Amino acid sequence: MKEYTNQNHALSKEGIIAHLATETLGREVHFFESVTSTFDEADKLSVRHGTLICAKRQTNGRGRLGRQWLSQRGGIYFSLIIRPRKEACSLQVYTAICALGVQRAIGSLVPCTIKWPNDIVSSHGKKLCGILCKAKFAGDECEYINVGIGINANNRPQSRELLYASSVSECALCEIDENALIADVLCQIERCINADDTDALMQEFAKVCLTIGSDIRVIYPDGNELRGRCTGLGSDGAIVVSTNDGTTIEVNSGEVSVRGIYGEEYV
Repeated sequence: MKEYTNQNHALSKEGIIAHLATETLGREVHFFESVTSTFDEADKLSVRHGTLICAKRQTNGRGRLGRQWLSQRGGIYFSLIIRPRKEACSLQVYTAICALGVQRAIGSLVPCTIKWPNDIVSSHGKKLCGILCKAKFAGDECEYINVGIGINANNRPQSRELLYASSVSECALCEIDENALIADVLCQIERCINADDTDALMQEFAKVCLTIGSDIRVIYPDGNELRGRCTGLGSDGAIVVSTNDGTTIEVNSGEVSVRGIYGEEYV
């Protein structure tokens, strides 16, 4: 297990730069004590591939489906700007690839898996990290992807809404060097997005995705619901679901809950 603990673990621009081992990601850093959200700050900046917008705290962080992401001090909250290659794949595949990079980094500290499509959860089924990607288009061309990542590093998520949340430090039973962790996340994501074999990455994703092989519930934005078993991952990042009525479909959107990762609840 990699050791990230030291007496100067608190997130800082200087600390991030000191730990960076990337070629391009994070080489331009915009660092804030507090922002509404790093997504908002990215919209104000002239960004390029690899730009990192990082904050110690967000007052209006956002998760999937417009949910609020509580962003307390001790967590790591950032947006990473990625300009996709012309021949590269969809936003959904980029979400999976970035999730894999984050899982590799956090997994070097504590056992963790991916809950499709964008959560990193501990071996006890507690959420450690959320990932939200959005694309900005210029006409029909994707100008860049803003990869928003929130990691519960040294914070202590506590509320009824966060019943299934934890932090890396709680799982590791020690304080986490936030600068070293974010630097490794950037390194692992860079390795993933620069890899030539996307199929191999998706196979690795499938191996560490707890959703695959589990009973799941899918709730669509219009309120419709289906239940079944996730049997695999498509090449485009969608999950394959064998429904309770015997049909097989691909799911590429909606709120997906997994049964059994925390008691018998769907989480």
